[in-house]
Amino acid sequence: MKIDTCHQLLEYIEDPVFLLQKTTIIWQNRGSMEYFSEAVGLNCFDFFVFDKPDALVEGISTGRDVKFESKVFTQKKGGWLYFQVIYAAEPEMLIFKDISEKRRLNEAKLNLSTMLVHEVKNPLGVLKTVLAELIEEEDSPEKIEKLWMADKQVHRLERIVQQIEYITMAQLGLYKPKNEKIDVLELVEDVLEDLQHLIAEKKIEVVRKIDVQTLEADRFILRTILRNVLSNALKYSLPNSKVLLEINERELIVKDFGIGIPENELERVFERFYRTPMAVKMASGSGLGLPVVKYLANLAGYEIELSSKYMIGTTFKLKFRS
Repeated sequence: MKIDTCHQLLEYIEDPVFLLQKTTIIWQNRGSMEYFSEAVGLNCFDFFVFDKPDALVEGISTGRDVKFESKVFTQKKGGWLYFQVIYAAEPEMLIFKDISEKRRLNEAKLNLSTMLVHEVKNPLGVLKTVLAELIEEEDSPEKIEKLWMADKQVHRLERIVQQIEYITMAQLGLYKPKNEKIDVLELVEDVLEDLQHLIAEKKIEVVRKIDVQTLEADRFILRTILRNVLSNALKYSLPNSKVLLEINERELIVKDFGIGIPENELERVFERFYRTPMAVKMASGSGLGLPVVKYLANLAGYEIELSSKYMIGTTFKLKFRS
């Protein structure tokens, strides 16, 4: 690891970054000079006060590589900041990267999501109570049916709000997968009911082969993956065709006979916001479905296999942990 090479690479990093040899600051990029003024030549323990210095001290004293995030105080900035600290023992190099702005943005996203969820949950709770009372007091079968439809949509909104909360937490690294006993048939029926408008609109037959009654998994993760993958299969299937859904104790498989994905674009479908030209023409979408699926699968420790033939169909496999 050559210092000159480090300099060239770190010049392109906009966030304030310090490069140290052992504990002495030997270089800082332009962003950090504007941020803290000149710090080269200072000992990092004189320049910063660490909230948790033990990991850094142990790494330096034992000659082991360490990478962690730490809350740091500096008089130059006059407050607490958050840094990513990387110590490479072999070249005896230490890199500090200020991630305070990133942390603040993540906290703002989480606060916004929390506020949204809190504000929406209350009126939804009131709506559920009122609808339950109206259904109980109503005698007209026609009106009861309409009230049940409204009640179903309220429950759907409640589930969407919960998903917003969970997805935000997952994206910020705050969601920890739970181990729950899931009724697979119940989960499948729930997802298919949610996608009924797509199934009816394109007159698609969903052929199910469910070989397992229950699974030990995180309900939110499994449901979100299943819904997103099935939604894609339905959207990009040809009218009057079939979608095959198979779930067993080892894997979840969704196979469609739709437009497929060209081989040279297969890897890109997991990129955020990317959609193939044919997909754009075929149906509306955000390009976030499969990236979310990949993120949640990694979080749960699942393996994804995707195979496709252009204008023949696509097969998605989610392999559970053994």
